[in-house]
Amino acid sequence: MCRSCRIGPIVVASVLALCAGQVAFAQVDWTYGDLAVPPGPPGSWNEGRNLVGDVVFDGTTYHMYLIGGPDGNPLDNSWSVGHWTWNDLTLQWDPDPCNPVMEPEPGRWDAFTIGHLAVLYDGAEFRMWYGATDSYHGAGRGGYATNTDGRCYWDKHGGNPLAGLEPGPVGAWNENGAWPSSVVFDGSTYHMWFTAGEGDTWDGTWGIGHATSMDGLSWTMDPDPAIEATESWDGDKVTFPEVVRIGDGFAMWYSGFFMSPVTAAIGYAVSPDGLHWGKWPGNPVLSPRPGYPTVESPSMIIEGDMIHGWVTHYYEIEHVTSPFELLFFDGFESGDTSIWGGSVP
Repeated sequence: MCRSCRIGPIVVASVLALCAGQVAFAQVDWTYGDLAVPPGPPGSWNEGRNLVGDVVFDGTTYHMYLIGGPDGNPLDNSWSVGHWTWNDLTLQWDPDPCNPVMEPEPGRWDAFTIGHLAVLYDGAEFRMWYGATDSYHGAGRGGYATNTDGRCYWDKHGGNPLAGLEPGPVGAWNENGAWPSSVVFDGSTYHMWFTAGEGDTWDGTWGIGHATSMDGLSWTMDPDPAIEATESWDGDKVTFPEVVRIGDGFAMWYSGFFMSPVTAAIGYAVSPDGLHWGKWPGNPVLSPRPGYPTVESPSMIIEGDMIHGWVTHYYEIEHVTSPFELLFFDGFESGDTSIWGGSVP
């Protein structure tokens, strides 16, 4: 990151809109950069580990939101939300003196842990959707909170948990609830991608779901998962979707996990509508460094001709980059090009 770096999504989206149906927004050459945020010191609220929630630019400042806690899994212990801002002078991320800026509340629906989150800045306020539960390995539900400057403490919505983000029936693909991970507003509709699963929230099968809302508060889930673990690399479950609006379609980065032994990498997919997705044939696009088992929970921002990402690499938050590319290709997935709304040359 640098002082002169600024986001250029309008230009990028315009180029891609002209090329819709013929090209894919893609990245195939990721480079690990600097350590962004390590775990907290012994005895701190995030001494065990952080996971990337979201990185947001408000026009002047980059804001990073992480969830953190005393160990490696937010479902085993109480985790909270922390906030960092990018410092152009020191070229590092400064922790908010109020950290953690949002915590579980005893006796409430989010009493045990906060496990996932997504943040948008709409020009007037910061808006957060988050997944939480009131019990150990309990089913997740979606909540909502706002903040005027993105810092310090957040105001939780009085109507939490949100309508439409409840756990599904026993045996359903979303029986362990909805854990919001990414929200995009397309000008008229809010689109959410969340993690849900069947069985125990840690040991069960996870998939990525999609929901829509007109106001960001009342949601309607699509009946089937948008992405499931179907490839040899994505293992037992897919989770932590990060979605970016590109022209008339959507691009997603997501985590794929094996549970025994625990390994994780990051894949990439594209969609014309946010529900029907095609996975990149060269997945995973980002794997852990040699000697490490996991890289997960990506957050991405497009800046000119580069994609900047922040990922949880094992126990630390690291910065990664990739050139922005428009790639022509054929033979995508099974050869079905209908996902692009046109023919691929």
